[in-house]
Amino acid sequence: MSSALPASLVVHGLVAAALALAAPLAAAETYKWTDDKGVVHYTDKMPAEDINKAATVLDKQARPVKHIDPPLTPEQRAARDAEEKKKQALQKSQEEADRQDRALMQSFTSVDEIELSKKRALATIDGQVQSSHAYVEQLGKRKDEIEARKAALGKKPVPDAMEREIASIEAEIARQGDLLHQREQERAATASRYDGLIVRWNTLKAQADAKAAAAGATPAPAKPPASPATGIKGASAH
Repeated sequence: MSSALPASLVVHGLVAAALALAAPLAAAETYKWTDDKGVVHYTDKMPAEDINKAATVLDKQARPVKHIDPPLTPEQRAARDAEEKKKQALQKSQEEADRQDRALMQSFTSVDEIELSKKRALATIDGQVQSSHAYVEQLGKRKDEIEARKAALGKKPVPDAMEREIASIEAEIARQGDLLHQREQERAATASRYDGLIVRWNTLKAQADAKAAAAGATPAPAKPPASPATGIKGASAH
């Protein structure tokens, strides 16, 4: 003869069955997405026709666990690539600036050394300018001599060689004038560059001293000039 199961066993059995049925549903993901009409949908998977739309993945407690962005448009991809190139260029520029700063501090230990290097660089350019002026003066004298000979001919025909030499001298004087102008510009640029190096060196030295002071160290004093070269390779004012 059979007997009825206790009520507690029946309840436990029903709960177990409900949990077993709910387990696959709880493990499934829920997608929250909006269609073209602005209607919000909740589905266990994205419809094929809406697979490229933005969506939010929810857990079984309706909490967002992942956001799915829609594919970029060609315009958005172009803008993203342009921004990435810009960032890379800025990073490369900063790396180059840091390299130049290191070269500057390694090349000079004091402002006096930079001033001495500037003086030598300008002296080299000044020497070139003086040589050009002397050469132009010689050309002018030679031209005057030929012009005097030409005038002495009176109404006689002027030899072609004399005319060619005068034209050649005039062309060379004009070329030397252009070179002198370039030298003037070079001198101004050189002086400006060294002035910029001095400003940058002082800035970097102050930063290094401040960092050393913050770390409790004694800042290194600037050393006296030690006959540096006329310039440094890889360093420029910025």
